[in-house]
Amino acid sequence: MEDFLKKYRDRLRIIIILYVFCERSVEIGSPNYGLFRSEIRIQALDFLLRYPDFLSMELMDLMDKDSSISQQEISDIIAEIYQNNEPQLRVEEMEKFFHGAYESIDEVIAFHVSIGFLKHDSRKRTDGKTYDKNYYITQYCAERIENHLKTIPAVQWYFERCELIKKYFGKFTGSQLKTRQYNYAEYSSISYKSHIQNVNGKVRMAYSERFNKQLL
Repeated sequence: MEDFLKKYRDRLRIIIILYVFCERSVEIGSPNYGLFRSEIRIQALDFLLRYPDFLSMELMDLMDKDSSISQQEISDIIAEIYQNNEPQLRVEEMEKFFHGAYESIDEVIAFHVSIGFLKHDSRKRTDGKTYDKNYYITQYCAERIENHLKTIPAVQWYFERCELIKKYFGKFTGSQLKTRQYNYAEYSSISYKSHIQNVNGKVRMAYSERFNKQLL
C-alpha cells in the first residue's frame, strides 16, 4: 500500500510542478499548454516541495539579500509551515546522488506520456546519455487539471505550495537552485545515496535571530 501511495504522490507532484512552472504557449490552437525545460529543474523544485524546512531557510536567505521582499510575509509563511507541522508531516525524503538530491522520474514521465498528459524530447551526447530534456504539457492535461484535479481539496496544498515556490524561486534555473541547496552542510556533506538531513534546528535559530520570536 505504501509503495502505491508513494507512486501516486510522485505522479501528482511532478505533473503539478510541470503545470505550474511551465512556459505557457502563446500559439493559438497549439496542442500544447506549455513547455518545461530540463530535468534538473524538476528535481530542484521537487526538493523544495518535499522539504519544507529547506524551503523556509531559502526564503529567509532570499529575504536577507532582497530588501523588496516583505519580512512580515516571510515570517508569516514560515510560522504557518511550522504551526502545521509540515517538516514532520509533509517531508518526503530524497537521496543524495552525484549532483545533489535526486530521484528517478522516468516511470512518472512515462505514465503521464501514456495517458496523454505529456510529450517530451531530448538530445543524446556522444556517450549515449540524454540531455536538454524538454517536457510539453498538453492542453488535455491542463484541462483535466483545471476541471478536475484543482477541485479536490486534498490536492490544494500542492498547488498553493508550488505557486509560493514559483513566486520566490521561479526565476532560478535548475542549476542555480541546486547551487543554492549545496550551501547547506546537511545537503552537501552527506555521503552518496544517503538521505538529505533536515535543517529544522537552523530554521528555528535563524527565525529567532531575524524576527525576534520563536517558532512553535
